[in-house]
Amino acid sequence: MADRLSELPDDVLLSILKRVDLRDAVRTAILAKRWRHLPAALPDIVLDVLSFRKKQDDDHQDGFTFTSRLSREARANLAVAHAAKAILARRRIGIVRSVDDAIASGRARFREAAFDVRGEKRALECTGRDTLANGRRLASLVGGCPRAFAGLTRLRVESVTLRGSNDVANVLAACENLEILSLHSCDASAGSNVAALEMEHPRLVRLDVDACDFETVDLKWLPRLVQVSNNIWFPSRTLPPLVFGHVPQLRTVILSTVGTVNYRTLKLSELLVNTTGIRTLQMIFESEKIWFQPESPKHLAPLLRNLRIACLDKIHKECDLIWTMFVLEAAPLLKELRISVTEHSCGSLAAADVMRKLLYCKKNNIEWHIDSDFKHYNLLLVTVVGFEIKDKFVKLIKRLAHAAVNLEDIHLEDEVKCENCQY
Repeated sequence: MADRLSELPDDVLLSILKRVDLRDAVRTAILAKRWRHLPAALPDIVLDVLSFRKKQDDDHQDGFTFTSRLSREARANLAVAHAAKAILARRRIGIVRSVDDAIASGRARFREAAFDVRGEKRALECTGRDTLANGRRLASLVGGCPRAFAGLTRLRVESVTLRGSNDVANVLAACENLEILSLHSCDASAGSNVAALEMEHPRLVRLDVDACDFETVDLKWLPRLVQVSNNIWFPSRTLPPLVFGHVPQLRTVILSTVGTVNYRTLKLSELLVNTTGIRTLQMIFESEKIWFQPESPKHLAPLLRNLRIACLDKIHKECDLIWTMFVLEAAPLLKELRISVTEHSCGSLAAADVMRKLLYCKKNNIEWHIDSDFKHYNLLLVTVVGFEIKDKFVKLIKRLAHAAVNLEDIHLEDEVKCENCQY
């Protein structure tokens, strides 16, 4: 019967394979050479984990018992992944090329399209050689599939080394409809001229930079940019983590990093130049150190005059809190103030102690004098996460309640669980 089936033309055999599940379709490739190319030629690939889930009796065959630390569900998921990888490998064509061809033929039109470009290894496992290879692969994709990248509205790039400013410019130029760009664990090759990552794009609305090794991110010309975040940047002795150029629509700025022993304390009045339209400002402290200096209204008020929401997150428990009120003095239109306090650090206690000795500074209390007659007329909501019945918390709440004459709500919450380790 197998020989007679093999004599049928490909379209008939494919019609048969379309009627069986993926697991059985892949198995047909071992029947004979005639069948090897057929699973890869299927027009649709339907991944159904139920078709790969073994029955309970399948683990007890031929007189022995199959044992594994993996559950049946996990083994089924793994089987699905292997089957899909086998089929796609035989096709010898990338998904980017497929999208590019579909757009060129007029078969595909997108309202939204997103690519997630990353290497085979996780970011923490990548070597310099890996990120260089990922960078060459990205440049090749952009150059070889211009129509696919031109249609993108979202792009996420991880573990890529940019060899020069042309790499950045070429990607941004190719993605002419890009609205959201995320860069994770990217860096610049030694001797390149992208230590300062310059960003220019006519349509970009949101930019996320996460754990990237650039001295600064220069938002040179982004006329539609609304939100930017820079998380875990590598400190420079001379340059700020962000440089704000032409960003007239910018409304949200998020900054998060670990303040180390030698970290240069930032001045917000210098950092936030050209950002008078900011409505939301979030600053996250991943260690004991507060990595910016509170400043007087004289310097900050022109920059924060439109601020509506301020978030000061992960302040260490040993740090005083009254200094946080500098935001009220500098932002007369502020409506919401969020303060979160914690001493949690992920990982083992031993590892945390080592990191603290090598990198983190000891607590740094910030002295800040609040005029007893100061009043704020627009603050409506105060949220304090990690609240404890201690003098510094009570003192802060009393001072806020006294200054904010129109305050409506004060939310006091326990410390929330860490998103990474649930402690």
